[in-house]
Formats: sequence, structure tokens, C-alpha cells
Amino acid sequence: MYKKFFMALMIFGILISGSVANAELKTYEGVGEWYVKENETLDEAKDKAVLLAESDIIEQVEVFVASYSEAHNFHLTKDEIITIAAGVVYPVDKKYDLIEEFDGVLLIKAIVIATVDTEKVVELIEFEKSRRAAKN
Repeated sequence: MYKKFFMALMIFGILISGSVANAELKTYEGVGEWYVKENETLDEAKDKAVLLAESDIIEQVEVFVASYSEAHNFHLTKDEIITIAAGVVYPVDKKYDLIEEFDGVLLIKAIVIATVDTEKVVELIEFEKSRRAAKN
């Protein structure tokens, strides 16, 4: 499931800024799961699970999807689908579950509760929309 996520064309930004006084903050919960590889430490696997949980949070806030197709003489010459998720995430709480599955394989499940600056999300998406519109 998460392999498809990584394969998609996605720009994902987690930005941390110092001032949130004028920001519109909302709280979300995200879940990320990561199988521990043989050459990984538990801390590395936890970090990857947290990133997936933060991605889950960002996708709950807003995702921009655009498609562009070009045809010449009734033949499709270019077909592009773009998905973008971006936002400012402020983690509030992180919890981990360590699940042992078949043959001793370990699964790290991270549950992240975070606030998201939704105003900044809209700004980032609008910027990307206008940038892409200027290219076409």
C-alpha cells in the first residue's frame, strides 16, 4: 500500500516555521506502518513510520490533482497526472506499536497527532497551481 504512495509523483513538504500566531491550526491524527529491514535499527524504522504517519496527515488536509494530456492527429502524445500534498506539520504526540508478524518480521506502527497550518497548505497548493499554469 505504501509502496504505491512512494511511486506516485508527489511533492511532499514538511515545513517548520517559527511563528504560528496568525496561522489557522487544526489537529489531525495519522498512522504510518513500516516493516523493519535487516539492516535498520529500530530508531530508523520508527522515523520512517513517523514520516508515513505525517504523510497520512497531510493527505487528510488537502491534495492537489491535475492532469494534462496532449494529442497530435488523434494520437495521445503526452499524458501527465500530478498529485501534490504539502503542508506545515507540528507534531504534538507520537506513539509506537511494535508488532511481531510471521517469521519474526517486525512491524512498527506510528500514530502521530499533529496540528497543521491549513492556511499555509492553501498557499503552497495555490503557488504550485499557478506555477504549473504558467508552464502550459
